Amino acid sequence: MKSPAARARAPLTRQSGLPLYQQINQLLRHRILTHEFPPGSQIPSEHELCRELAVSRVTVREALRGLVRAKLLVKVHGKGTFVSTETPRTLQTVKYAGFLEDLQERVLKLTVTDVESKVVQAASDIAAALRLDSGADILRLRRVRHIENEPFSFTVNYLPLAIGQRIRPKELYSVPLLKILQTKLGIQIVRAQETIDAIPADPDVAHRLGITVLHPVIHMRRIMFTTGDRPFEVVETFYRADKYHYSVNLVRVKRKGKWRWKTEVETSA
Repeated sequence: MKSPAARARAPLTRQSGLPLYQQINQLLRHRILTHEFPPGSQIPSEHELCRELAVSRVTVREALRGLVRAKLLVKVHGKGTFVSTETPRTLQTVKYAGFLEDLQERVLKLTVTDVESKVVQAASDIAAALRLDSGADILRLRRVRHIENEPFSFTVNYLPLAIGQRIRPKELYSVPLLKILQTKLGIQIVRAQETIDAIPADPDVAHRLGITVLHPVIHMRRIMFTTGDRPFEVVETFYRADKYHYSVNLVRVKRKGKWRWKTEVETSA
């Protein structure tokens, strides 16, 4: 096991709004789930964690208590704290073939806990994606989704005012935005351009997802197009990397006498 001195300093911050003990809880949870602390292994002592993280013993103990309650850690009197030998239950994999209907199915499995709606000036990249003048007013929607009673994703939608002002934020607690756009507003969705990368969580994203600042998150950016190949929405979603699974299955198929790759995507939600 790496010593605290050998491991890079943990990205804790007092400016994120998330209590330090919760940041430590998520940091240790990540080390457990990624098997940096393997099942059955002893984790560093409270003293070592205090020294590594530059926090008080009270703070470390509060973080450890939460992991013990979650049955990720086991305290053994006189010996220390050990990683549970029972593997935490993982989220069920959901097949995602790339159709917009599958996106609706994914979000229906989640619980929306917070919705924010605000008119803002479009940043240059968002304006360019929507083919609007830089600084044009747009509607920004922010939503946090939970799965199994824990934060899973933070989504930000950017819409031209002509579309955004027709959406009632309260509906988004129970109806996917994609469904509202298609069925209520009658927008025909013909294609979407999606990019996925891994980025460090900034303070706002970290606070909403209940993770530490700079903790890796999976960032998805999707531009939606309607008839005439006109963009009408930009969606950015930040997923907790310890809860989101994304894989691509490549299958060889023969079409018109040529072998090609057919892709099938699987995600955890």
